[in-house]
Amino acid sequence: MPKMISYEGFAICVYRRLLDPLIRPLRVRIVRLCRELGVGKILDIASATGAQCRMLGRTGIEVIGLDLSEPMIAGAQRGALRNVHYVQGSAYALPFADADFEACLLSLALHEHSEEERRIMLEEALRVLCPSGHLIIADYTKPSHTFFHVPWYMIRFIEGIAGGTHRAGFHDFMRQGGLDGLLARHALKPIHRVRSHFGTMGIAVARKER
Repeated sequence: MPKMISYEGFAICVYRRLLDPLIRPLRVRIVRLCRELGVGKILDIASATGAQCRMLGRTGIEVIGLDLSEPMIAGAQRGALRNVHYVQGSAYALPFADADFEACLLSLALHEHSEEERRIMLEEALRVLCPSGHLIIADYTKPSHTFFHVPWYMIRFIEGIAGGTHRAGFHDFMRQGGLDGLLARHALKPIHRVRSHFGTMGIAVARKER
């Protein structure tokens, strides 16, 4: 079993102060999609600070946030809603029964890993999805034109300072076509596609086959 990346200390501070505000528009789009799909219970895999969980929970959706980092879980639990709960655990071996969720969310959680680790994470997410449940993946897409594309340069800078393993995963993910390449390699056929952040991020919704 590969070793999960666990965020501590400085990395958590960067996430809260820099990434949470930056990706808020993406989270708003995810909430809108979940409401359109009629999702009642969702698992947010690698939930980090819990910002997405809280946003989903405010709409009445039952949310479970899973993260490997104890400090992330502890911080997310402060001010948690009654319908939002957090579990410490690995995305490589989700501590849930088969077919336990109507939807699973992997938001900016796959690009930082190796391709084999991504495969395991996707298989686990699909395992805990109920028949015809929705797999929601949000991750990076390379814009058509990168020259003077300020958001794209900001993303490359943030990913570049994230650390060796994370940085290597990002570059590998983008070399293989970003989100579009991931969907093609793992035979995931999206029923919904949404663009965000001036084409640097995208959301794909795939339905689990019975």
